[in-house]
Amino acid sequence: MIDLPGLLSLGRSSSLLIGVGSAKTVRDDMQEALASLAPDLRLQIFSDADSLVAALAGGSIDAAVRGDLSSHEALPRLRDAFGAEETVRAAILSDWQGRHFLLSPVGIDEGLDEGARLRSARATISYFASVGWKLKVGVLSRGRTEDAGRGLHIGASIAEGERIAQSLRSEGVDARHFEILLEKATREADLVLAPDGVTGNLIFRSLSLVGGRPAFGAPVVNIPRVFVDTSRARTDIADAVLLAAGLAQRRGRA
Repeated sequence: MIDLPGLLSLGRSSSLLIGVGSAKTVRDDMQEALASLAPDLRLQIFSDADSLVAALAGGSIDAAVRGDLSSHEALPRLRDAFGAEETVRAAILSDWQGRHFLLSPVGIDEGLDEGARLRSARATISYFASVGWKLKVGVLSRGRTEDAGRGLHIGASIAEGERIAQSLRSEGVDARHFEILLEKATREADLVLAPDGVTGNLIFRSLSLVGGRPAFGAPVVNIPRVFVDTSRARTDIADAVLLAAGLAQRRGRA
């Protein structure tokens, strides 16, 4: 179950120091909105990825938000700083009924095979268990079961989805293969596992950037500190800052 309002409320009452990446000057109205929403929350602005990641790794800030810094610079530096071989992110989204869910993988170079998708699911489950969320997982594939004969890549994807769901269930996770039925997965699962990162990225863009549904940021779930990734296409990152503060408050300074 996902309690995003509770996490954002915790962020609003926080007095932690959050680092925000900004290649440009952070807009005054965003800072004013945050000052109104979270009067005790402190911000430190970083103009480059090196200094933002170094501050997070060194512990001089409590959490970080990428802001509008380049992901091509920020994410490799994050991996290097924390000794991670890959970046695993889980975006927090809302459907048309206002139900919140997690989506992973969401990077075009993430979730490229069955092992990577399993690592994404496991890391996300573990990360959010630390804030008290027990996730139901909905695994997606490229077709319904009866579509398996409509192409080798379709059949392989369906078989992979079944195996991933079974693997997670054997580990005690409430997991189900929803085939291609994204609409059912978002209604019934807390974590939607896309067939690959490109598909996850397209789902994110369709819902948030085309459909206008709220997106709250994508925490990196395979590092010990709180780093919330954001899309450079979004100019309002206040919710991502509150999310970062709430996560850091709940998880503690790991």
